Amino acid sequence: MMKKKRWHIMPRNVEKENTLIRELGVNPIVARLMVNRGIDVNEGHCFLEGTLDDLLDPFTLKDMETAVALVLETIETRKPIVVYGDYDVDGITATSLLYRFLVRMGADVSYYIPERQSEGYGLNLEALEHIISDGAALVITVDCGISSYDIVQAVCDRLNIIITDHHTAPPQIPPARAVINHKQPDCPYADKNLSGVGVALKLCQALWLRQHGEWYLEDLDIVALGTVADVVPLVGENRIIVQAGLKKMNELPNLGIHKLIEVAGLHDKTVTAGHIGFTLAPRLNAAGRVTHATRAVELLVTDDVDLAEAIAQELHETNIERQEIERSIHEEARANVAAQGHLADYVTVVSGEEWHPGVIGIVASRLVEEFYKPTFVISVDKGVGKGSCRSIDGFNIYNALKSCEDILIQFGGHAAAAGFSIDANCIDELRHRLTEYCKAHVSADEYIPVVSIDATLPVDDIDVDIVDRVSALEPYGMGNSTPIFGVMDAKVENIMLMGQLKNHCKVILETANGTVDAIAWNRPDLFRHIFQGMNVKVAFTLQKNEWQGFVSPQLMIQDIEPIVEEPIHLTPEGLREIYTIVRLSLKGGANSLYYVEQEILRRKPSDQNGVSALMALDVFKELGIISEETSDSGQTMIRWNVINGKLDLTTSVTFITYSQQEVIP
Repeated sequence: MMKKKRWHIMPRNVEKENTLIRELGVNPIVARLMVNRGIDVNEGHCFLEGTLDDLLDPFTLKDMETAVALVLETIETRKPIVVYGDYDVDGITATSLLYRFLVRMGADVSYYIPERQSEGYGLNLEALEHIISDGAALVITVDCGISSYDIVQAVCDRLNIIITDHHTAPPQIPPARAVINHKQPDCPYADKNLSGVGVALKLCQALWLRQHGEWYLEDLDIVALGTVADVVPLVGENRIIVQAGLKKMNELPNLGIHKLIEVAGLHDKTVTAGHIGFTLAPRLNAAGRVTHATRAVELLVTDDVDLAEAIAQELHETNIERQEIERSIHEEARANVAAQGHLADYVTVVSGEEWHPGVIGIVASRLVEEFYKPTFVISVDKGVGKGSCRSIDGFNIYNALKSCEDILIQFGGHAAAAGFSIDANCIDELRHRLTEYCKAHVSADEYIPVVSIDATLPVDDIDVDIVDRVSALEPYGMGNSTPIFGVMDAKVENIMLMGQLKNHCKVILETANGTVDAIAWNRPDLFRHIFQGMNVKVAFTLQKNEWQGFVSPQLMIQDIEPIVEEPIHLTPEGLREIYTIVRLSLKGGANSLYYVEQEILRRKPSDQNGVSALMALDVFKELGIISEETSDSGQTMIRWNVINGKLDLTTSVTFITYSQQEVIP
């Protein structure tokens, strides 16, 4: 049965659209998208035409003058400087950027990144004591430090500290020599959306302006990488920086980024913000999750081609290891959810012994995608559970944890994501408490994911020209999401599974000008619900497909539904007919699920619809006639089982459910 989603089509404001069309000369569909994103004429000029000349004066950041003077004094006196970073991609790129810059300035500089599992996020006193004993005169934090009041206070009389950070400022600002954070209440800096690497860039720019009287515009590809990875709004300065950084990434990238692009298989593609988020950043992140993030910094700061190539390959392999660890934990977690039965109706709480804590956040996100419930994934080690949680739209997961704080060792985070630790003996109690909390705070509708549609289009209007016009809004990211369009009625000419594992689906739609391809990644289930000749509605993003010199539009499916659902109705007679088809398809052995499904659809009786015919496989599995297994190559296989004795259809839950009456899935 297909998971339903709620479609929300953004309301139009024709007056605002017409103003943008008139004043900016944009295409009507682009105007509509800009209105949806809250971009008016004044912002529109900068949004569409902003350049590096529009970047803000870094000296309008609070404490920048003090920081610049202290850094220059430390460089001039040849005293050691340590850049103290973080293990995520924002921290890795910020560390790399500032280290490279200070080397260029002639500083005696090194860097330090804490180990994720043993030290955790941010400043820690033991590390600072070690840095002091090594003779450092100045520590500059990047992407951390704003919440470390007690730690800074403990060492500030023995060590100069400059904090650069972008996280929300607490009431007590650490007593560092300078604190550069645009989110401080008394900071006049106009753009409040910078990432950690963005703030580090502003420090570099201020120093370069003071020394050379011009903007520092090197390493913007590194800045773009961290900015996109940290999922900050891609508007204002962030948008300008990422646009410039992507240009450099595609023309003359940093050596380490170039090697990362090669191992990721992107060397023959134009790198986009999407490639950063889904392909490049995970390889850098894998170092911090599985080994140590210092290796990723080494990649971005080296000028040695052989070393860069070796580290890039190492990070690529580490990412594969991370994926395998994640896949294994995800499978265990899914089985855990299934075993809980109704205990998992309102909230997903799963735990496992020694699950790698570096990937449980990713697993939580995948479980939210699959089950769409507030999700808590816990790694248990020596009786203590370390948890990571992810929310659904409209549900504040931090508040949910707060309601259980009496049974938690500690917790922290925000509305969408959080972390916590708990005595393993309290996990069942946590599940019970969270279930009751969700019953009180989450409505039935909120358990149904929403697809927000920017605009509807007739399928006949989809062409390469509209893809080109919409691309004026790139790069996409938080605050400027990839536009989602909706076709409300299109006819399916064909549907097929693709990929080595047959785990992706291609739907070919009819148009007045021929056909257009629509791709759904990791949605093999569509093959059991969408059929040739069916009329469907489709929510999708747009991109170009280039093949052998031919360019065509391609729809990337976000959701697809039949206009009229085919009713499911199972009968003993119909099952006997499908039984014969399956038996002949398997010939007493095994064959791929895709092949068997194709045979069923090709040979089914005309009085059976596709969804009912394919559901016979579920009945046969419940009766033990067939079993499902995975081949060595990872493909789903169906095996024929020899059954002795008479089969009783009433032992099949699927048959009982769909044989009594016609049920709309």
